[in-house]
Amino acid sequence: MDQLFNFLFGTRLGVGVLFFAGIVIFGIAAFVLEKRTHKMYVDRGPKGDDEDSFWN
Repeated sequence: MDQLFNFLFGTRLGVGVLFFAGIVIFGIAAFVLEKRTHKMYVDRGPKGDDEDSFWN
């Protein structure tokens, strides 16, 4: 375990692995959360002409 932590935090290659693994993990999380949000809030189509006005 000590060798793993030494590699990840003590070498340039290890820091690069941590950086790109973080990007991949956040990308997957964003994709999953976007899919869940898209299911909850369904697009209801375009608004009618009378709904677009600020004053009506």
